[in-house]
Amino acid sequence: MVRIGIRKTEITPPVGIPLVGFAGRGPSVGIHDSLYATAFVASGENQTIAIVDCDLLGINAEFTQAVRDEVHDRTGIPPQHLMIACTHTHYGPDVYRDKARPDVSAYQSHLKFQLAGIVQEAMDAQEPAQIGVGWGQSFIGINRRERKPDGNIVLGQNPGGPIDRSVGVCRISAADGRPLGTIVNFATHPVSQTGSMRFISADYPGQTRDIVEQLTGAPCLFLQGACGNINSVRMEDSHEPPRSLGTRLGCEVVRIWETIETAEISQVAAAIETRQLPRYRYGSQESAEQLVCDLEEQLERLKARDESSGSVYWAELRLNRVRQAVASWKGEQEMEPVSAEFQAYRLGDLAWATAPAEVFNEIGQEIKSASPFGHTFFVGYTNGSIGYVPVPEAYPEGGYEVTHACQVDPEASQILSRTCLALLESIHD
Repeated sequence: MVRIGIRKTEITPPVGIPLVGFAGRGPSVGIHDSLYATAFVASGENQTIAIVDCDLLGINAEFTQAVRDEVHDRTGIPPQHLMIACTHTHYGPDVYRDKARPDVSAYQSHLKFQLAGIVQEAMDAQEPAQIGVGWGQSFIGINRRERKPDGNIVLGQNPGGPIDRSVGVCRISAADGRPLGTIVNFATHPVSQTGSMRFISADYPGQTRDIVEQLTGAPCLFLQGACGNINSVRMEDSHEPPRSLGTRLGCEVVRIWETIETAEISQVAAAIETRQLPRYRYGSQESAEQLVCDLEEQLERLKARDESSGSVYWAELRLNRVRQAVASWKGEQEMEPVSAEFQAYRLGDLAWATAPAEVFNEIGQEIKSASPFGHTFFVGYTNGSIGYVPVPEAYPEGGYEVTHACQVDPEASQILSRTCLALLESIHD
């Protein structure tokens, strides 16, 4: 029988730390609700896997490796068997972009030991367990790629756009029936308080988790899905939307949880592969050169208006990437590919496939439907952050996900899907 342990710790940063998730926003001014990390460890006869779920926007590969090394030293869990997943809240701390700041550096250094510590606790707390999986639906998200009358794609609401409304729930029970935990998989951007909010918050995933934990009496992990083009259906300068949306989702999770029957399982497995994704070249030399001109003008305007460091940072980052693309078109330099780590986990007939990216929901749905397992969760924002991976047809349409925060060419989505499915097949066989 598989043994499972789950433990939770608070990771709320100090007030004043820079926030991340919206460009041009100042530092945090208060704490609305606490941030948490929850560790899940499962051991079979020959393998142990671990997941750490964090109320953070994202982490980089360097930090992932640092945590993996610390966990391995403490527990012996192989580094490739640890997944760090982020809920992608836009009201949490900047963990890695501004390490020159003492508060950011101190928070990150402490966070590594906090995460390793709860994995160690979860490892020590393992006991014989059973699991079951159920599915439901939630309507708190909406496709956000809205087409304006002039044809431009903006971050808005597109009710007719593709969306994955499925809610995956894994119920974990002790051998005697006691609830040990819940794992939730759902895909919607935690942006329900808009970009002006400067209070630290886990947004709707935090409220969802609170509801589930209150009603089941056990810890809950929230694993964010492929929500690259899905926003919260409510976005207001208020703390009310995350309360309402999280309550709606949490109640659906509990409804499903109450119907799930658990059973013993024996299979625990993991697979991992790092792929090199082709870097974005912006379609043609002419379009890349025009974009360089546009971004140079935009950057000058931002500096002239003395805009925030966040706005300037993103403009400079985009300009540098497009200049590299122009140089590659001219044959002056080759563009380095984007390195991305993919994982697959197995727990009986439940599997996870992961990517270190903001993946469009169509891609996540494709992987879940083509998986050889009876139940599959797709998890984004894991073990690093390479930006958006849109579907190929989104590139000619444009929009923020393509023009502002994408590093990879259109074929990246197919590489991602094939790699995840190949990993799932390997642990299924």
